[in-house]
Amino acid sequence: MEMRETPLHPELPRSLAAVPDEKFPSRVTEQPSGRVFGLDVLRAVAILSVLLAHGSSVLIPHLPWWFAFIGHGGFYGVELFFVLSGFLIGTILVRAGEKLREPSQIVTFYIRRWFRTLPLFWIFLGIHVWLEASLRDHRPNALEIAQHGFFLRNLFGLHITFFPESWSLAVEEWFYLLFPLALWCGLRLVRRFDVVFLTVALGFFLFSNTGRMLTASRDYATWTAWMREGVFFRFDGLMLGVFAAWLALRYDINWRKYRALCGGAGILLLAAMYATLWTVSGHDIGLSADDYFARTIRFTLVSLGFALLLPAASTWKLGAENIFSTMIRRIALWSYALYLVHLPLIQIVQRQLSPTRTSSLPYAIGVFALEIGGSLLISALLYRVVESRCTHLRDAAAPAAGRFVAKRLG
Repeated sequence: MEMRETPLHPELPRSLAAVPDEKFPSRVTEQPSGRVFGLDVLRAVAILSVLLAHGSSVLIPHLPWWFAFIGHGGFYGVELFFVLSGFLIGTILVRAGEKLREPSQIVTFYIRRWFRTLPLFWIFLGIHVWLEASLRDHRPNALEIAQHGFFLRNLFGLHITFFPESWSLAVEEWFYLLFPLALWCGLRLVRRFDVVFLTVALGFFLFSNTGRMLTASRDYATWTAWMREGVFFRFDGLMLGVFAAWLALRYDINWRKYRALCGGAGILLLAAMYATLWTVSGHDIGLSADDYFARTIRFTLVSLGFALLLPAASTWKLGAENIFSTMIRRIALWSYALYLVHLPLIQIVQRQLSPTRTSSLPYAIGVFALEIGGSLLISALLYRVVESRCTHLRDAAAPAAGRFVAKRLG
């Protein structure tokens, strides 16, 4: 295989020239966006898979039996988000390189991440507390709320008593916290950035895989809950995205050269793994066995399948924007808000309007459209009012905090 190593502090290759979380313009133009279109496609596919899986319960009784196969779309959507997050963070950290040895760089990174994720998360934590009291007559106590607020409910066990989607956000937040911190510690001892980066990433990858393998034989360790939602069991998917970022930056020629081959292999692997999620008998679809494979290796193989899509996605850029590309980009841009919005809205709508099995298909379609359309509208509003303003604020706050730390420690 032809290999060309890039310098230790490379400029970002053309395939990754845009910062992955860059703000998107507010109107359609004929000029190409600075964002990588292929990565936006993957983000849009991820969030739409989650929305379709969670919102389609009103449609399934009225549709052909095979429509139930979309039921694990939510699982695949979240796994894709993990890989994309690892790719994003890995890209940022590899570009920073040996500068991560400086505490100011780590502080700047943390503030940028927390401004991006925490404000909207805490808003929805409050919304879920209200929903628990209003819809389920469950009033979370202060300790429950605080543990959810600081991502502790699935850290050393699985205690998600409300706000069910918060488990995946906890996995990502602990990754954001621990991985850069481990890099900083490593760079204080070893000067070669790539050695530290790959060693730490491999350590996180093996830690989660080993943890699943050692725990999988326990009766309580179901793949759908305990193994899937425990923070320390899930870092390997993020690490595959991190490894992909390193390869994209260090070996740009091969990253482009083998993108079609990798993409084809990724699609085949993902299709094969999705088939293992089901059993079919006649027109009856059931879940596959909760066996050792499901609790351990399948998670890694699904993540690997998505990571193999990244070479093709990260090199897919448009020459000109159009309405279709703008729609994809906006869904991608709103994906974090959509992830937080859709379940509360589905709960509220189905509480009031949910059709029974004897209801008409047009009524079910109307409920589904209300759920998905409402989620999109609310997410767009939240991006404009909350996320974009926090993004602008972080652009000023993060460098200022970094300079403050550098001055205090200098």
